[in-house]
Amino acid sequence: MPKCPKCGKEIDYLRDFSPVWHEYNLRIGENGEEYYEFIDDSLPMDIDDEYECPECSEVLFRDHDDAVKFLRGE
Repeated sequence: MPKCPKCGKEIDYLRDFSPVWHEYNLRIGENGEEYYEFIDDSLPMDIDDEYECPECSEVLFRDHDDAVKFLRGE
């Protein structure tokens, strides 16, 4: 089992945080209250995922292949 290079604890998974773009329309209803109308979501092309240690929450990788190799012990 691999060990986190930051905290030294054994880990068998990484937390993967993927940025997502959510598009909404902000509207005002008849009663004057605001509400959001969902339009779409998509992954931005220029922002990488962050792979964090589940023990210390440090970002260990931003590349998918590197994260997989780490978990495989390569």
